[in-house]
Parts: sequence; C-alpha cells; structure tokens
Amino acid sequence: MLEFFSANILSVVLVFGTVVIIHELGHFFVAKLLKIRVEAFAVGFGPRLFGFRKAETDYRVCAIPLGGYVKMTGENPSEGLTGGVEEFLSRPKWQRFLVAVMGPVMNVLLAIILLTAIFYHKFETPAWLSEPVVVGIIESNSPAEKAGIQAGDRIVAIGNQRNLTWEEFSLEVATSANRPLELEISRKDQIIRKTVIPESQGKHHGGYLGVFPYSPSLSVVKNIVGGKPAAEAGMRPGDKIIKVGDVDLERAGKDLADVLNLYKDETVPIVVWRNGQQLELKVKPYLDKASKRRMIGIERDQTQKMIVRNLTVKEAFQESVKQNIKFTGLIFDILQKLFKHEVSIRMMSGPIGIAQQSGIAARSGFTDLVFLMAAISLNLGIMNLLPIPVLDGGIIAIIVVETLIRRDLSLRLRERITQVGFVVLILLAVIITYNDIIKVLPASLEKYFP
Repeated sequence: MLEFFSANILSVVLVFGTVVIIHELGHFFVAKLLKIRVEAFAVGFGPRLFGFRKAETDYRVCAIPLGGYVKMTGENPSEGLTGGVEEFLSRPKWQRFLVAVMGPVMNVLLAIILLTAIFYHKFETPAWLSEPVVVGIIESNSPAEKAGIQAGDRIVAIGNQRNLTWEEFSLEVATSANRPLELEISRKDQIIRKTVIPESQGKHHGGYLGVFPYSPSLSVVKNIVGGKPAAEAGMRPGDKIIKVGDVDLERAGKDLADVLNLYKDETVPIVVWRNGQQLELKVKPYLDKASKRRMIGIERDQTQKMIVRNLTVKEAFQESVKQNIKFTGLIFDILQKLFKHEVSIRMMSGPIGIAQQSGIAARSGFTDLVFLMAAISLNLGIMNLLPIPVLDGGIIAIIVVETLIRRDLSLRLRERITQVGFVVLILLAVIITYNDIIKVLPASLEKYFP
C-alpha cells in the first residue's frame, strides 16, 4: 500500500487521464458531427467537482477518477424517448455504430501514435528477445530442472508453435501456469520431447519454468560492497566469476546466486578471471535476512546486448502497427484463457494496478511512461469492444443483433440488458480492484486472502 500511495501522482493523472479523455473525445466528436445532442462530457464519475458549460454541453471533472463518459440525449431507454432527431437511440444504426466504435478506435490510434513517436526517437530492444530459445541458465528445483532440461538445449517448439523466440516462449510460459506444455527439444542432433508444467509464481500468478538465456555480463563484478565477504576475500570490479566450488557456471547453466545458496559450507572457493589469469578466492557468504539467501556483497553487471536502429517516420509507424497487432493478439489470448480458467484473474489490473505501474514507469523514465500509456490505451480500446452491455462493445452487439433480426429491440428489453450489463460491470470492477489490493499487500498478509 505504501508503494502505491508514494507513487508519482502526476504520472497517474497523465497516463490514466490522457487515455480516458482521448477515448471520450472519440464519442464526443462523432456525436457532435452527427448533431446528436451531448449533455455532458465528464472525466471521472460521481459528483461534479468543477467545470464549465458551453452551449448545450456541460464539461465537468467528477469526484471518482476511474474513467469518464459522454452523456447523450436519449441514449438510455428509461429516459422516455420522444423520437427527436437529437436523441441517440432515434438515429440510424450506422450512426449509433460510429458513435460507439470511435472511442475504442481513438484509443488504438493513440497507442499507434505513441509507439511511433517512441520508435522514431529511439528504437531499442534487448537482443535476446528475438533470439532462438537456447537454454543458458536453469534454476535449481525449478520445473525445467525436474523435467531434465539441460544447459545448451534448444527448445524448438511448444505444441504446434515452432521456431520460437525467447519473447514468444516467455509469453507462452507466463500464460500457462499449472498447465502441461509439450516441448520439442533439440539436444546434440537429437530431438527430445518432454512434458513440463510451469508453476504459478508471483503476485500475478504467472507461469514459471526456470530457464533463461545465458548472459556473460551476469558473471562480471560491477561493484564491491565494502566490508562484505567479497571485499574481504580480495574480489575486484571487473572480475569474471567462472566457478563456484566445483560448479562451472556457464557449463552447468547455473546462476551465481543460485549456486551460492546451494553451498552450505562456511567458506566457498570462487574462481575468477582477472587480467588473463584465473585466481581462486576463499569467500565466506553471509545470510541476507530480507531475501533469506546467501550473498557475498557484489553488484553484478546487468548490461544487456541491445538492438538499436535509427528508423524513419514510415519505418517507426510500421513497427508501431506491428507491435500493436502483436499486443492485441496477446490481449485476446489472455482473455480466451481467462474464460477457460487457464490463467489467473490476478493477471488483470485495474485502477490501483495502473497507478502503481505509472509510478514505477515515471521513475524509470519518460519513455517508459509513454510506452505504458500506449499499452493501457490499447487495452482500454480492446476491453471496451467486449460485448458487455454498458460498454461500447455491448452497444455495438445490440446494433448487430437488431440488424440481423431486421427490427429494433423493445425499449423494455434494452433497459433490462442495460441493467444486467451494469451489474456485470460493477462485479468485474470489484473483483479487479480486490486483485489490485491483494497484489500490493506485503507477502506476510497476502497469504490470508484467496
């Protein structure tokens, strides 16, 4: 909770406020263009805090900052419609469709524009994401180790998905917690097939397999903490750790922190490469109380090999469209798995989760904040297209049904559908907010909540 409340409030307002206003402007501009009477343009819900009136429209900011709305005359069946041309439900279906769909469309366009700007400014991505899935590190007692996966194995397929990159593989594992995955592995000119079940891990209950690409920089010492075992043993910045005890880290596919935790001896021999020669240092790890892991007091080099390209505006736009299509596919994949109960609803985030991520992104840098805004905008656009009454997708679904049956639904039926949709939306909001609260609780309290 403290992390949430200490987050950068301005970043929350910027991210959430921008995507909501852009969404509502889509509805607003089309309604005005079609001369449908707009009674209110609101940011937030609940009591009006402040605003101004211009012509027929009240522009207002409301007390509950969880969204926004455009109130059009005659959009609610219970209002008592007169059939006037200024009423939303009195308009032809194609006009109502345009008003409903333009909110999500504006969110998608915003996501494309933001990513285009980011990629034009600087296109940079970790190289390992686009590389083949060659196992470099296997964590001890992980599902991968228990399944017999080894360092150097190349995972060439999951089910019917072949020639995966690390990015595609990681996403598939993350959305497959507690579900068996059929892996096809290439090992020394042999094809091996294994079934492995990723464990549910973390506050989001994502899938965990315990395999990672090898990064040489992770074995390089960046800084030494004074007074800690590494400093006392004579370790220096720039040393490359190649062995811990009798374990060759690269050959065994093990991470330094993992091996240190497995060794129970008071003194551990660590072999480092320094100035063209190997040196053996005697190090006495200490138990860190917070993580409950053995440590030696070093900061490792986290530098990653990056792919950096200078893109033209056209190339940046094309890359943005490509990434947004990929993200859209991922959203639908997660939604499909949610409905099938194949992933945890903890993977979804609401306003509290968005606020927390906004604060983290703001501290990381403006580019990360803009990237987060693009992702949230795309999510908002896609989620609003779901056929749930009250949402834009529900309005569109009703229009499609009326078109197919070649008559309008009765006002009484529309009113009942709206009431059901409102209840569903409230229940979803309660569930997602509950999940958000659970995810920001300390681990000591989280265990008391299902």
